[in-house]
Amino acid sequence: MIFQDFVTRMMDPSHLLTHVPYALLVISMLMNDMGWLRAIAIAAGIIRIINRAFFEIDPIIVFWEVIFVAVNVVQLLILWYYARRHRFSEDEQRFASIMPAGIDRRTVRRLLRLSRLRHAHEGQKLTEEGRAVSELVFIADGVMQIEQAGRIVAVCGPGDFVGEMSFVTGAPASATAIVAKPVRYLAFEQARLRAAVEADNDLRQALDASLNHNLVGKLAKANAARPEQVAAA
Repeated sequence: MIFQDFVTRMMDPSHLLTHVPYALLVISMLMNDMGWLRAIAIAAGIIRIINRAFFEIDPIIVFWEVIFVAVNVVQLLILWYYARRHRFSEDEQRFASIMPAGIDRRTVRRLLRLSRLRHAHEGQKLTEEGRAVSELVFIADGVMQIEQAGRIVAVCGPGDFVGEMSFVTGAPASATAIVAKPVRYLAFEQARLRAAVEADNDLRQALDASLNHNLVGKLAKANAARPEQVAAA
């Protein structure tokens, strides 16, 4: 009997404005995106304000719901401002895309501030085998061929680093990087970048993660190309 009364009251259309906001709050807790979480919470708060101001009148609840909605609106505006301020260009977004999900956008932005966007034409050399390397290069667009002793050993494209081994070891370039198709790239001055990552653990972790990600990709491409090379031989 008690259960039936409970079900009857739950299904009563007059309680719709009570159910909907709580259902929205439950949904908001399932959101991974903080923006959507706050937006749904605001919608739930507005419905409760309408309900308590015009139907199940309770000025105290209305007061606190207004505070709840106001706080979430302010936080949503802060999120919007933060996202707009840290919006990446197309080239920067390619760099950001190789970062693991746990790397904060502000850390990526700080790394990007250490770079300069540059262009290189076909035939231009960005590194020369046996010579010191002054910059760590991240290819945003274009194609580069990597040569050792005049023989092509690899091809690098968007999302790849060039000169990373020299950056890590401090040794001269182990290969020559020649532009095969016009390249747009982010250039990180090695000395400046090294000083920055040594002074900031977050920057070091972000850079290490991006270099490791790139190394895995290069190894995968090398392994995929090996059967073709064997067949050609």
